[in-house]
Amino acid sequence: MYAYSQAHKSEWTRNRLVSVHYRTLRYYWENNIRVAQEKGIDVLVALELARAAMDKEADVVILASHDTDLEPALEAAQRWSSTIIETAGWAKERILRPTPRVSHTALDGAAFVKSRDRKDYDKR
Repeated sequence: MYAYSQAHKSEWTRNRLVSVHYRTLRYYWENNIRVAQEKGIDVLVALELARAAMDKEADVVILASHDTDLEPALEAAQRWSSTIIETAGWAKERILRPTPRVSHTALDGAAFVKSRDRKDYDKR
């Protein structure tokens, strides 16, 4: 999985507009199966959202998530900046919209198919 992850990162970072941030995985055993769990990614996303809005890096900052833990970051980004903040997510899922000023784009099944990465990263 690590090699797959590194190959995927390499592909994404070929685009100069993309930056990839990894968080260390924590492993634990559940029913004799080793399970990987990411930790702290929601905090990293919240910080990046607020920083991008405050630094005025872009005219619009779009958060693609259904994680309600990120709503305070959306609210703060709106309070602290004039940058337009929007959200996006899959249709029929919960919409993060802490205030009426945040617009939301709902992506349907056709958008999912178009967004799939079909490259085979398995280097075995």
